[in-house]
Amino acid sequence: MKKFSIIHLPVLSFFSKDLYRDVGLHWNRICFGYLLLLLAICWIPMMVRINTGFAEFVKNEAPRVVDQVPEITITDGQVSIKEPQPYFIREPDSNEIIAVIDITGSIKSPADANAFFLLTDNSMIIRQTDFKTQTIDLSQVKSFTMDSATITSWMHTAKKFLVIILYPLALLSSYVYRIIQALIFAAVGLLFASLCKVSLSYGALLRLAVVAMTPCMIVKTVFGLAGVHLPCGVGLVYLLVALAYLYFGVYACSQTPPTEQVLQFPEQTQI
Repeated sequence: MKKFSIIHLPVLSFFSKDLYRDVGLHWNRICFGYLLLLLAICWIPMMVRINTGFAEFVKNEAPRVVDQVPEITITDGQVSIKEPQPYFIREPDSNEIIAVIDITGSIKSPADANAFFLLTDNSMIIRQTDFKTQTIDLSQVKSFTMDSATITSWMHTAKKFLVIILYPLALLSSYVYRIIQALIFAAVGLLFASLCKVSLSYGALLRLAVVAMTPCMIVKTVFGLAGVHLPCGVGLVYLLVALAYLYFGVYACSQTPPTEQVLQFPEQTQI
């Protein structure tokens, strides 16, 4: 008989053999609905943090760069500005060149000015790496005008809609990723079941995989919310810990709990 529900999973998944045994032996559903709910909750504080950080950037950091942008006009595919050229836009603290505007042709690529962007008379060139650039053709643009006020307006609009757009995209992509991870983990669980000498269906192993992934998902969310920067190899650690929890769950299913053990009494000898 089922003893636990999904409300117990976020806490008991960290340590409870009884929970894993119950999920593996007595639950019927695959737990993908629970997985979606958990991800939806985990993403909320992250979205709040992202929105707050972007709002602070728009208010405090962005104006220091955006205010350097001159009025840029494109007419029949030709770029023009009123300022002397080449015109440099710099990072205020390091004085590093972010972008350069040069319609005279003296600067051929962003690398020539050690910049990330180069606006020429009819194109925008973006430096992706030291050896690779991307060119956006502007020759077909009939009429366009942009200045610092325009960019500021765009950023304030982005601030309003950032989370609305980003949250469902992040939730959907992470949900697909976690489902694939659970499917792979369940396949590994077949090996664990063989080692523990317990018969578990693939569906039961899927449920156990979702529960086994829960502790790492919660810990990762807490670290992200606290702003803790973890090393690159931490993803492998999360993977190994989740697999360890999966083995823990499979092993729990192979053990008979004390309440289910059958007590055997010695036969009494009749006199």
